[in-house]
Amino acid sequence: MPKLDTHDPHLVDILHRASLEREQQDRRLADIFGTQTVPKVMEETLAISLDYLTQHLEVPCQLTGIESLGCFAWEASYIFGRKRPKEYAQRKKQQPSYTDIYAFLSFAEEYDAYAGLAVKVKRVADSKRFVLPFAHLKAREKPSNNAQLLDDYAVWFVNGRR
Repeated sequence: MPKLDTHDPHLVDILHRASLEREQQDRRLADIFGTQTVPKVMEETLAISLDYLTQHLEVPCQLTGIESLGCFAWEASYIFGRKRPKEYAQRKKQQPSYTDIYAFLSFAEEYDAYAGLAVKVKRVADSKRFVLPFAHLKAREKPSNNAQLLDDYAVWFVNGRR
């Protein structure tokens, strides 16, 4: 792999913008918690996050999966391994897929520091209902306030558990 030229103006610009975006995200997250720095994921910070999201998530809101990991990990073997389209189609009828479109219904009442917040959703295609981890979802409408809220939450949740 070729070595990156750290003096390349285009690369410097990309890195600078990424750094600024991360700083802005950290500021948004710290502001939610009323702290100077972004706090770790704990029961108390999840409660604050839930309260904030309940007040600021714009409904109606359509969601979809971020990727074929986490609660959608069952799909990985069909996507990257065994190609059994009929079996895959049958399982997709019963299980949530990262490619499905979901209508947000509400936040689940229970949460914990390991699993994070969960949401009750209804699959648009067949009205089947699921409870899914909020951190595994993204808003379909971009750019939007909801897209920013979901992205900020996912980044905080994934990085804040360490």
